[in-house]
Amino acid sequence: MEYSARIRLLASAGLAAAALLISAPTSAETLGQAVEAALNYHPSIEAAMAGRDAQKEEALEKRSDMFPQLDVGMTGGREFSNNSTSRGLNVTRGEGYSWLWEGSLTARQLIYDGFETTRRIDAAQARRESANLGIVDLRESLALKTALTYMDVLRARESASRLRKHGDVIGDYISRIEKMVSEGAADKTMAEQARDIRAQLKSSLAAMEGQAKAADAAYRELTGHTPDGDMKKEAARADMIPAAREEAVKQAAETHPAVRAAMMTEEASKLDFEAEKAAWYPDVTGEVSHMKRDLADVIGGEIVDSKAVVRLNWSYAMGGAQQARVRKALSREAESRAQAEELKRRIVRDVEVACSERSSTADQVAAQRERVTINEGLLKAQEAQFEAARANLLHLLQTENALFNARLALLNGEYRLMAADYSILASMGRLQEALNIIPATENAK
Repeated sequence: MEYSARIRLLASAGLAAAALLISAPTSAETLGQAVEAALNYHPSIEAAMAGRDAQKEEALEKRSDMFPQLDVGMTGGREFSNNSTSRGLNVTRGEGYSWLWEGSLTARQLIYDGFETTRRIDAAQARRESANLGIVDLRESLALKTALTYMDVLRARESASRLRKHGDVIGDYISRIEKMVSEGAADKTMAEQARDIRAQLKSSLAAMEGQAKAADAAYRELTGHTPDGDMKKEAARADMIPAAREEAVKQAAETHPAVRAAMMTEEASKLDFEAEKAAWYPDVTGEVSHMKRDLADVIGGEIVDSKAVVRLNWSYAMGGAQQARVRKALSREAESRAQAEELKRRIVRDVEVACSERSSTADQVAAQRERVTINEGLLKAQEAQFEAARANLLHLLQTENALFNARLALLNGEYRLMAADYSILASMGRLQEALNIIPATENAK
């Protein structure tokens, strides 16, 4: 009995703890936390970081050519010989067998190669830096996508909540109108028109719930989880958004990580071109070697060979391979230059579009606020007319519905305005900074 009582006590305690966990409110997830979750979770960042690390190893690989190369060789076994040496010996049929032991050690050091190696090293380092800046740009794009999705989740949830509450208001109006119809105080067409307003609302609610589910799915894809707890609107830092569009364009053209990454790629292409031209010059290498060979038994002898030499090697492909490689590198350089210019223009375009979007959205929001104020005044006037029996319930419902639609449009406009601000920051390459997130160049060298 005592054991059973303990089991029941433990079970009760476990159920109580589970109830507390279920009833405890989840912590709110801020926009910054959502963006950090996306940057830490999304596989595109991991792929870009792996590519950047590969570029780092390539730079180290090229750098190793500046250091001595050491070759060690050892041979051991049984040897059969039939040559002038064996035939000069007192052996049967001029053949001989012997144990063979041989060892060699060679060290080579590059002295001169037309500066090809140094330029290859610099080109690899430039590509590594370009890859690192590419991560910053990718993180910036992912941060913007997450911020916009965060706002979309909020907008869809708030809009759906307002639509449901307004549905209750319309339902109350319909009940009152139907009662008046049953009492003969109103025409049936009034009730039908009220039901039509409710049908339109249901359609809008169904569409908004679909948008909410789509926003949740996009949020899960970015962050790896469904939005937990409460979410709240967070306006972008206004102090980081230039007042003039020209200033925003200038900052983007000079500091955007994608532009800087393209410039580093262009620099790497230039260095590759210079490295290919080094093929016109000979390679000079210093070499120190030591070799010892020992043949035992019938074919005896010991060989010791030590050298300290300088080797000069120059090869030329008569088919024009060197010239073709130089021309190819020159074309790659021109391609990189054009791509960098194209990217710069695209960044400038994105900034101008974001600034224009913000300007037009701000004008729309101002007009929507004015419309809300007008409809609020109309509702008060309509209520006064209803009290004075100069307006019916349908007129009052239509006016209140118009006010609701105006407020809903204003809500959507305010979210678009915030999204435009975040787009401007991202197009300038400063969204992570605005969210107090350390850029990749500072934590992933």
